Amino acid sequence: MRRRSLGQHLIIDDHLLNKMVEFAKVSKNDIVFEFGSGTGNLTEILCNKAKKVISWEIDDELYEVAKSRLSRFENLDLIHGDAFESKHKFNKLVSNIPYSKSKEIIEWLIKKDFDIAVVNFQKEFAEKLLSQPSSKDYRAVTIIARSSFDIEPLMAVNREAFKPRPKVKSLMLLLKPKKDKINDSIITYIKLLFSFRGKKVVNALKIICKKQGKDYEKILDRLDHEIFQKRVERLTVEESVRIAEELCSL
Repeated sequence: MRRRSLGQHLIIDDHLLNKMVEFAKVSKNDIVFEFGSGTGNLTEILCNKAKKVISWEIDDELYEVAKSRLSRFENLDLIHGDAFESKHKFNKLVSNIPYSKSKEIIEWLIKKDFDIAVVNFQKEFAEKLLSQPSSKDYRAVTIIARSSFDIEPLMAVNREAFKPRPKVKSLMLLLKPKKDKINDSIITYIKLLFSFRGKKVVNALKIICKKQGKDYEKILDRLDHEIFQKRVERLTVEESVRIAEELCSL
């Protein structure tokens, strides 16, 4: 079974599932959030290791399978619904996410207070999170993720670990929140700024300020001249966030 519409395949490799839990260092002190219970393969391991597990499943059939399989666990809060609606508190997240929801999950995690997340992403998306300025994979989501999390690649995930086998490759990442995370307004301006990839920052800001009704001259006074002469895709994470912050303050 799989959630085809969500772009998710289910992990059947017990070794991989145990590695995810191991990388997250799950213990009896932890409240763990799982994004998508599936048939309960990962959920069961988490229940045996954690103090409490909060697992959401949106698919009707998969929810019933997981509910039947995991009914013996008193430390499990299994919820039928959209995990994005969750208000639960947790300190760790361990998930094999629907790849089509990757960007949404990054932004959702930014708003959460937690210690660590271990997540399987589509390799192409994971490479965007890990990419460097000027590379083809360096995008708005790179800035959004890296400004809020320390991100570490853990291991490549073979297609054989899933059922059915996906066409895409996967990569497991570790995310640790930074002390200061960006807010929705900063995210909006980062996305707007990176919609001008290929343009110089000075030209991108002229267009943005004109459309947003902001004072372009003020931002000229607040930023270093060197930044203005760069192309958008050459900006560092810190420079990109600084520009977004200045746009917010105008």
